[in-house]
Amino acid sequence: MKIPTAIMPGAEPFELPGKDKAALLLHGLTGTPSEMRYLGDHLNRAGYHVRAPLLPGHGTDIRNLNRTTWRDWFGRAEIDFLALSAHFEKVFIAGLSMGGLLCLSMMASKFGRIAAGAALATPMVFADWKARYLLPVADVTGLKYLIPDLPKGIPDVSVPGGRTHVCYDRDSVAAAASLVRFMRRVRRELPRVEDPLLVMQSAIDTVVDPRSVDIIYGGVSSAVKEKVLLERSYHTITVDVEKETVAQTVLEFFERQL
Repeated sequence: MKIPTAIMPGAEPFELPGKDKAALLLHGLTGTPSEMRYLGDHLNRAGYHVRAPLLPGHGTDIRNLNRTTWRDWFGRAEIDFLALSAHFEKVFIAGLSMGGLLCLSMMASKFGRIAAGAALATPMVFADWKARYLLPVADVTGLKYLIPDLPKGIPDVSVPGGRTHVCYDRDSVAAAASLVRFMRRVRRELPRVEDPLLVMQSAIDTVVDPRSVDIIYGGVSSAVKEKVLLERSYHTITVDVEKETVAQTVLEFFERQL
């Protein structure tokens, strides 16, 4: 049976024209660029050219995501970064969750000069014990092929009324298993990150253990680095009750690096 590839309404990639500086915004696993739109609009009003791609496997059908790995997501992010670098001297990157891992890995790879990065709610340790211990087992044993995806059971926003962004209503076990491999790889790469870095997360994140902030902050070699801990948001901090704080903090950090 053919799997649908049409993009879900509201999940489309977006690009907002700017002048002399650019920002690449990368969404999280099972998410879409909609979770980066508020931040993108905020940066664009400050003069940034903003690009937010739809990463492979996302925004269509969960079965498409089940067939992708971190290498597919990284490849898409790399293409967009290089495209922006060809036209802008200053390119910034902000990524949410899995997008934060992509941001860190791109900074570590040094294939291009990154003006600064913002790793938002980026996992180094999962909050849920089942994710910490069962995902590696699912990967090694091949269980991810028998149970490729499951219904979501953890709310990712605390905002009244529930989710305000477009994403899958299921979690991909197969893609999450690849994310665990990528997370381990990025953790090893942290000492190679030297560009300015902002690390931000909520103390009550439902997906990522708050220890992740200190692991990233303490692991990178950046001379300029800041960490911010929020108090009222869950995991998807770019659309939750403190989204204004997130957007303004990212903007101010980026502006200090110009």
